[in-house]
Amino acid sequence: MKLIIIEGPDNCGKDTLIMKILEQYPTITIIHCSKPISKKYSAKEQDLLFETYINNICDGKYNNTHIILFNRGFHGEFVYGTLYRKRLEYEVESMIHNLEKKLLSNNIDVKYIQLISSNYELLVKNEDGKSLSDGNLNKIEMECIKFLKVFEQSILEKKLVYINNGDKFRSRESILNEVLSFINN
Repeated sequence: MKLIIIEGPDNCGKDTLIMKILEQYPTITIIHCSKPISKKYSAKEQDLLFETYINNICDGKYNNTHIILFNRGFHGEFVYGTLYRKRLEYEVESMIHNLEKKLLSNNIDVKYIQLISSNYELLVKNEDGKSLSDGNLNKIEMECIKFLKVFEQSILEKKLVYINNGDKFRSRESILNEVLSFINN
């Protein structure tokens, strides 16, 4: 079994990429690890949710599928938890490290894909009104910086995928081809 984790700031094309991946692998099981239902959702409850997902994978709950895809994952909590829910970085880092170690110790083939943009204004232009940044350029920049930091700290097999070339988005096909090459490697 393979676990694919797709992370990235809001409006970077995660859902579009996932739809394209589904065209290639229609039997993928998708788990959407979205933001908490409300800001009152405690850090403990959030971490327990991530732990439950990982335990279910390691315990074989999804053995009927060959690929599980996380639309977002526990890495995003380092960004959104620390920026918007006042979580401490070291607490989230500890949670992430423990979950990564559990996956690796259970021989789960994990592919962590981090979508990112070096041009934050492109993400502002792509704002859909549903992001925590509310299209604020400074917030988007902080989110991207934190996504890069958590990516660098990850011990999983990982791939950083820039969604832009300068001031323009890359084609969906070129991003998909880069991601599929990594997944199939």
